[in-house]
Amino acid sequence: MDLNWALRAVFTGMQFMTIDTLIFDQGGVLVWTRWEKVTSAWAELRHTSPREVFDRMLEGDAYAPFMRGEFDREEFRNRMSSHLNIQQTPEEFDELWRSAIEPNPDIVPLIESLSDRYRMVIGSNTDELHQERGESVQPIIATFDDFLLSYELGVLKPDPEFFEKGLAKLGLSPNQCFFTDDRQNNVDSATSVGIQSARFETVDQLITELSALGVG
Repeated sequence: MDLNWALRAVFTGMQFMTIDTLIFDQGGVLVWTRWEKVTSAWAELRHTSPREVFDRMLEGDAYAPFMRGEFDREEFRNRMSSHLNIQQTPEEFDELWRSAIEPNPDIVPLIESLSDRYRMVIGSNTDELHQERGESVQPIIATFDDFLLSYELGVLKPDPEFFEKGLAKLGLSPNQCFFTDDRQNNVDSATSVGIQSARFETVDQLITELSALGVG
């Protein structure tokens, strides 16, 4: 952890702590996840529907374990291809998988306005391929101070352990943090461990939520 943030945490280690750390989900907040780009392409290969591909993708033994960092991209590629019965070169597979991630330009001005006054953290269910793509298409991601990524923590939201491990990694108490996510179950999980949280709907709505907490 950065020394300045460590000293700040000690200094504020009293009963009352103001919010000094903002944790942002990635997919659905900082970037958009366009699964239809992936499922439509694979549906053509399988001669089936994108919905059927998406359901099979979630049900198999590739997607969730890869996001928990249980194996590398080669194993993920082999497992997903076998489960869906598709054939692509490694380059084709990786390029298509990454293509689901697109930037959300509307969030950038808000991040820029907060980054010089708050510790900025990403807390995301993601995998190494999508993380590479996100940092490529949305450069503001690389400016964040810390990253709580499922494939590094070994656990997925909405499991409260994600936030417990994340707080331990950051060296922070829950009441120092604010968290936003586009999924209500993830927001509820963060709230359950004591983090003030709000569901992300629009940038203007998030600004209102932050202002109500004295953040801005």
